[in-house]
Amino acid sequence: MTTVFEQAGTALRSDRLYVHPDAETELERNGIEFDADARAEVRAVLADADTPVRVAILPESARSGSAADLGNATGQDGSYLIVLSDGVSVSAAENMGFPRGALQRAAQTARGNSDGDIEALIVEFVDRAEDLAAGGTGAASDNGAEGSGSSGYLPLGILLAAGGGGFLIYRRRKRQQEIADLNQVRGALDEDITAYGEELAALDLDVRSDAVPAEAQEEYARALDLYEHAKSAAGRAEQPGHLRPVTAALEQGRWLLACVRARVNGEPVPERRPPCFFDPRHGPAAAEVTWTPAGGVPREVPACQADVVRLQEGQDPDSRMVTVDGERRPYWEAGPAYSAWAAGYYGGFLPAMLWGTMLGSALASGPAYGGYDGAGGYDGGFDGGGFDSGGFDGGGFDGGGFDMGGFGGFDGF
Repeated sequence: MTTVFEQAGTALRSDRLYVHPDAETELERNGIEFDADARAEVRAVLADADTPVRVAILPESARSGSAADLGNATGQDGSYLIVLSDGVSVSAAENMGFPRGALQRAAQTARGNSDGDIEALIVEFVDRAEDLAAGGTGAASDNGAEGSGSSGYLPLGILLAAGGGGFLIYRRRKRQQEIADLNQVRGALDEDITAYGEELAALDLDVRSDAVPAEAQEEYARALDLYEHAKSAAGRAEQPGHLRPVTAALEQGRWLLACVRARVNGEPVPERRPPCFFDPRHGPAAAEVTWTPAGGVPREVPACQADVVRLQEGQDPDSRMVTVDGERRPYWEAGPAYSAWAAGYYGGFLPAMLWGTMLGSALASGPAYGGYDGAGGYDGGFDGGGFDSGGFDGGGFDGGGFDMGGFGGFDGF
């Protein structure tokens, strides 16, 4: 028999808000409103969140479990919140590496501030989860002042007081920031796609020729398909986080082209390796080299053969330069807008390679645009699927059971 948590977990894989049918009945019986408009607003907030948050409204029968059970049933990384149909009992869990118990405290505080309003509870919880993901304490956003290094978003209290109008302002400002960041990265992405297209044209294989090995023909056809997919996905991208599958396609395509060249020349097919750290357009790495960023510490990074030779000869590597605020600089000093762009190329290797750089600091402080999934490894795959790039790594969820305490204010954790 399917449990409440299994039902919720299945639903949450495709929708970040789930209301169990029995909970709907109990909400009505308890006189608690959570109508279609409120659910639409909540879904919009969840969709806009930069860190994955999933919420389930469950019946009283779920009290024996917890949000950790919900996370395990869903099988996807992120933060989870359960609100029982009494509108008071909450449980939260996460496997995002937050300080222990911080998310449960955020849930309790949001509940205390919501005065029994489920929509307000969830909106505040998401706000606090995003603050935790950004390396904060889980406090609700209060960074509405422009020009102070903040994102320019409105404080949550203003959003709730203003109702729908405040929420629309919040979404508009957040969307404007996403568009600005996306436009900043598009130049680099267009350069990448163009360079990849030139590599395809340079090979100029006649895939019907008997002189070309069958394996090379198949790999070239797949590389061509990835080029078309990358162009299409880039055109559909609406925020920087949507660029990860684009660069993942380019990375896989370049490895396929390296395989084609090897087969045509009668050479061994290259091992699947991450691309050259200094410029992913250089293709799959040939070796690991020791590299020290300005003001940083040495670390091992993958490099193409040409950059290996440059470093051995005491020269600077041929680094990938991107435009930031009108200036050209190495991508690892470009800031958080480039996190998903870089993660598509390097996957789980990224944090270790970028530690101590500007982009590395952005990744360490939270999942900027969902760029790094914390997988800790490199599978090199590209499934052409959606944009969430998240995968459940089987790690445990840190969370607490249901809390029915009084409506206390923010506890200052």
